[in-house]
Amino acid sequence: MIADRDMLNRTFWDLGLRFQWDEATWAALSGLPDLRTQLRTYLEKHQPHLLSVYDVDFLGTLVEQQMGRPRATSGMEAFSGL
Repeated sequence: MIADRDMLNRTFWDLGLRFQWDEATWAALSGLPDLRTQLRTYLEKHQPHLLSVYDVDFLGTLVEQQMGRPRATSGMEAFSGL
């Protein structure tokens, strides 16, 4: 599944993962072949402690499933331009 950085960041937040990929991180990871490779590379470099908690394949599946769900909104997005 191809995703953009904003979609991934929203998904991370929705899943309780309190990290966000900035433009530099996205540029470094977006050329990798798939989401699991991107996640593994990111976690190894920036959040290695999470690898003792999460299996990358499980996490990748979770992120992909969450991105495939309609996002619940409060209705305020229409007013804020989100």
